[in-house]
Amino acid sequence: MLYLIKSFYRSHRIGSTSAKTLLWIWVKKDLSKTQGDTGADLAGGTMLNKRFFKTKKYICVDIDQKKLDIGKSANLDAVIINSKIQNFLQEDQKKKLDVLLCVQTMGANKFFEHDEIIEVVTSMYNSLKTGGSMIFNVGKEVGNLDLDLMENKLSLLLKGKFKYIDNQFYGFLHRSHNKSLPRPIVFCLAYLMNMLPPLRTLFGLKKDKLYYCCQGKI
Repeated sequence: MLYLIKSFYRSHRIGSTSAKTLLWIWVKKDLSKTQGDTGADLAGGTMLNKRFFKTKKYICVDIDQKKLDIGKSANLDAVIINSKIQNFLQEDQKKKLDVLLCVQTMGANKFFEHDEIIEVVTSMYNSLKTGGSMIFNVGKEVGNLDLDLMENKLSLLLKGKFKYIDNQFYGFLHRSHNKSLPRPIVFCLAYLMNMLPPLRTLFGLKKDKLYYCCQGKI
């Protein structure tokens, strides 16, 4: 039983809140469908999402060298790049990537330039190989973004560029009061929200996050 519990925690990522855990459920599900030679985790920090990548090569990009070193110590096969997301994407235009992940950064991290979200998503698209996929989310807790307006802009930008695009609003049970719950309860609530879409936003009242999965670049 103990082995099964440890195996579960290794294969899943449970966040500090149920909304963050819901994000990790989606990332795990969607990254399992994306393969290829090279995947890059933008603002990947200590590489907690590496377990979900199915690419042969994993690159972690982050501006914090200490976090990269921590992640590298546990993932010796990873390639680390100490860089801003924007710089990495511009420098990597000629290489082309199969998979790009950028979560908990745009509209969520105080060190990110939130007025450059559209430009960064455009650069992510340009950095993908034909047939490649990208996953990202946008929050509104930093930068005071209008997520409905952002969804409109992103939908126009991405229209016709991928074989499949899925986007979801979420945000219920995202705040700090959810952090005191035991991890199994946090996961169960996240799984319930995954199964029942109206709960993700508390029937439209908690549209604090926007998730995109774009598969098969045309």
